[in-house]
Amino acid sequence: MGTVDLALAVAVAVANLAVAAVLLARSRSGMAAPRIFGRLQPLPRLRAAMHACLGLGLGVGWLVKDIFPPHSPGDAVLSTTVRILLVTGLVAALLVAFRQVRPARHEAAR
Repeated sequence: MGTVDLALAVAVAVANLAVAAVLLARSRSGMAAPRIFGRLQPLPRLRAAMHACLGLGLGVGWLVKDIFPPHSPGDAVLSTTVRILLVTGLVAALLVAFRQVRPARHEAAR
């Protein structure tokens, strides 16, 4: 694995896991929808799960792919685990995209 690949894998893993941690931390404060970079983040726990799966699947999976020799049992297990994480991240992203967010109580009273 080259230096650029290593840097990209670390950046993907750290960025996605950091966003997941921020979403989880802000969702516990009692806010209905936390803000990240000024944008409301509805369904913060589902989004956090999506970012955690993407960070682990893409970043960490990319980092450890060279540990096992090709076509070995360890490589097959890692490949299957990464696929499961990425599919889980995709399902979570689709749920976030198509889920209808209900208006907050104070917005519904207007």
